[in-house]
Amino acid sequence: MIAKKSFAYALAFVLFSSAHVMAQQMGTTTTLDPFLRQGTREFALSGLFDFEERGDPALDLTGRYGFLIRDYLEVGGFAELAGNFDDVFRYGLGAFAEYHLPELSFMQAPRAMPYIGADLGLAFVDSDISEDNAALIFQPRFGVKWFIRDFFAIDTNLFFAVATDDIYLNDDDDLDAYDVGIQFGIRVYFN
Repeated sequence: MIAKKSFAYALAFVLFSSAHVMAQQMGTTTTLDPFLRQGTREFALSGLFDFEERGDPALDLTGRYGFLIRDYLEVGGFAELAGNFDDVFRYGLGAFAEYHLPELSFMQAPRAMPYIGADLGLAFVDSDISEDNAALIFQPRFGVKWFIRDFFAIDTNLFFAVATDDIYLNDDDDLDAYDVGIQFGIRVYFN
């Protein structure tokens, strides 16, 4: 587990450092992206499908709907479903906020827009491994939105989730109060 945490921290450092260096080298100017303006709405779908060691495939899916209340500042709600549907099933609802960092934007096509964000919500787990739990979750994220078109982006983010109770299924056969990982998804923008 320590190796996974070290890898995650190293990856975050490399992503952040390379984005900052590339932005300085390219001399990018901060232009207002057409779909990151106040009033724009966003629909997002992200997650992963994992073939675990025990042979049970696991799904982790999150849907988001957000609204930019200011240029580059988005707030909204999310719903998530996760688990292997045999031993553990988790679901939850909550709110999120994201702030886009145009000064760190790099590349031209696809344009890469770094952002920081956080989720706050309630999660519930139905488990055969331990007792069923409900928990308050907090999940800070650092990511990059790769804009293929002005209205469509591919999202990659590194997250660290903590909960007030054991709700996350990690490598072992027990639930933990934390989770670390990388998520991939799509973002669609409309007015």
